[in-house]
Amino acid sequence: MKFNLPKSYEREYTHFHLPKELKNTLVLSDTHIPYHHIAAIEEALNYGLIKKIDSILLNGDIMDCYMLSKFQPDPRERDFGEEIISFQMFIKELNDIFHVPIYYKIGNHEERYEKAMIDHCAEFLKIPHFDFENVLGCKELGLTVIKDQRIIYIGNLAVFHGHELKMHSVNVNPARTLFLRTHTSSLCAHLHRTSQHTEPALDRDITCWSAGHLGDAHPKYAPINKWNWGCARVEKDSSGNFEVINVNLTNNKLFMI
Repeated sequence: MKFNLPKSYEREYTHFHLPKELKNTLVLSDTHIPYHHIAAIEEALNYGLIKKIDSILLNGDIMDCYMLSKFQPDPRERDFGEEIISFQMFIKELNDIFHVPIYYKIGNHEERYEKAMIDHCAEFLKIPHFDFENVLGCKELGLTVIKDQRIIYIGNLAVFHGHELKMHSVNVNPARTLFLRTHTSSLCAHLHRTSQHTEPALDRDITCWSAGHLGDAHPKYAPINKWNWGCARVEKDSSGNFEVINVNLTNNKLFMI
């Protein structure tokens, strides 16, 4: 039986699953271009080459979007147009090196773009040309964009940037906080720290991981911090079983934990 209910503006929320045929994914997060750390990124990319990855997940905050911040950005810093050029150079280099599918998760820094549009030029929001991915040229760069804070699954592993779970500040163990938010085996970034946490469930262990960052170690807004450089790699089989290899960068060398 149908009822005369008012129109609903409910939005469908679906998860994003990396294709089953992909078995070896390099996860890079928090480069904050153009405030990226070149040596750390080079080490991560060389690691991906050695491990013969078949896909790349850019797990949020790949761009910094500095001048779009609400926190009074310094006008002497690089503008958004320059950031776009640097981002495109980075993606083209990834394409030239790896020739694999690249997935781009929108993080909280990239979300600054739409928030700035809402605040200052909302009339452009309905024009497709001004969509964030179109401004960056993601289609031309071969990127699959994942937005709207969707959960990504690599096999049975749930992957978040971290801001979706309101993980703004953690003093002890980011991976444990991720466990408390999700209660499922998960990987996140966002907090710029490599960590791992395991707890037993009834018939299995649940493990969560947080990955390090690849950006400026001492930015103006947080020159003293507990961050570390790092990345992650996920191997999985056709059944969705997975292994997370979490690596941190110390003295210009990646170490697996």
